[in-house]
Amino acid sequence: MDRFFNQESLIVIAVALFALLVAAREGASWLARRLAGERHVVSEPGYVLSGVLGLLALLIAFTFGLALDRYETRYNLLVAEAAALNTADMRVRLLDQPASGRLVELVRAYAEARLAYGEADAAHKNPFAEQSARLRKEIQAETLRAARNVRDRPFAPLVVQGVNDALAVGVEREAAHNAPLPTTVIMVLVVYAVVVAAVLGYTLPAPHHQHRLVSGLLFLLLTLAMTLILDLDRARSGSIRIDQGPMQRLVRSLEHAPPPAQRVVTQPH
Repeated sequence: MDRFFNQESLIVIAVALFALLVAAREGASWLARRLAGERHVVSEPGYVLSGVLGLLALLIAFTFGLALDRYETRYNLLVAEAAALNTADMRVRLLDQPASGRLVELVRAYAEARLAYGEADAAHKNPFAEQSARLRKEIQAETLRAARNVRDRPFAPLVVQGVNDALAVGVEREAAHNAPLPTTVIMVLVVYAVVVAAVLGYTLPAPHHQHRLVSGLLFLLLTLAMTLILDLDRARSGSIRIDQGPMQRLVRSLEHAPPPAQRVVTQPH
């Protein structure tokens, strides 16, 4: 079921959910007629329907809140990564050439890879994730090599910390992209919606077509709500995508930034 809810087309999922709800209603209605005859009517269905629908609304709200929190977390990590990369670029410029120039180029290439990772769909994210991992190793090695040559300067720890923070946020961002809602939560929501559909079919009089029309509208709204939750949670392939504006602006600023200045060494007379 993980593959179905996380990778299957949302249109297919929506159609399957709606058909499942209608089937549950019709099956429960048929069972009620078999047990109590064609005139089967529950005398007081109001409190039963109010109870199950209220619990379903609470469960949908809870699941939607989880998906929205994850969406906001992914966007906040994007903003944090763009800010951390900008800080790392400024700090590596404190180093002497040629280490400063190499690190500036690596940071810019890494920022471009992170932008491409965010803009790619699910089928094309892995190559950019691998490119990011390779660049992280190169940046770490180059930073450590440069830090050994300036270990006696007070800004050396700041350079290392700035680069490390930028790379760490990138790892956190990828982890957030690869951590959808637990399938158990989605399954509980679907099962409960099916139970509600069955209760609806069992308690309402089947011969009345207006009840079928109203319940069908309710099922459509439930399907849209659950599909929206899945779409909001799909960081890698959903139609609701994270705005890459902060990273785009960072890449443009790095592309137009001047090269690191050469350090002027004064020769003793």
